[in-house]
Amino acid sequence: MPVLPVPHFEWQVLRAAKRSKRPPTGRQLRLIPSRRTKDGAFLTALVQHDLLTYDSGNAADPFDATYRLTVRGEHAAEYGECEMTASLSVLAKPSKPTAKTTTKTKPKSRRAS
Repeated sequence: MPVLPVPHFEWQVLRAAKRSKRPPTGRQLRLIPSRRTKDGAFLTALVQHDLLTYDSGNAADPFDATYRLTVRGEHAAEYGECEMTASLSVLAKPSKPTAKTTTKTKPKSRRAS
């Protein structure tokens, strides 16, 4: 598995979870109130990447759920990088070309015979 860096915002969330003595709620892990964090999708993404786990609650209400770091999450919080599995969708090449290819034809001669 390749070792990939953790984005800065996610690293801050993981550090906040590591510093917390009790499992923090999603509301406590929303460090920066922005459009990116208002729906809680960043917490669900961290759970899907196996950096956090639900201590209580579920993905239906990510701000009321409490979270714990996984072993991978603790390593990422400490070093800013972790082993990630490369998904096949990233590695797979598209089967059909996305751009339409056209063939050039020679222009007809304008000379009159």
